Amino acid sequence: MVKQVLNEQLESLHRTLKESPELDSETHELLLKIADDIAKLESNEAGSPELSDAVQEQVIRFEHEHPAIAAILRQLTDTLGRIGV
Repeated sequence: MVKQVLNEQLESLHRTLKESPELDSETHELLLKIADDIAKLESNEAGSPELSDAVQEQVIRFEHEHPAIAAILRQLTDTLGRIGV
């Protein structure tokens, strides 16, 4: 169940990234890396606390400029917390 929610949130993040051309390439690449790292959790239950920290840092960064991305990242952080990452 949690993995399904995680997949839905990742899909939402990818859709939002495609719809956000105003993101600079460095930020876009960082978010794609985070999404890729989270997707890898599906095949490996052991997650890294650094991943959750990285997502949380991006939430703070995007709060004002990109609230839709920040909301998705907050959801991802919550889901990662539920699976112990």
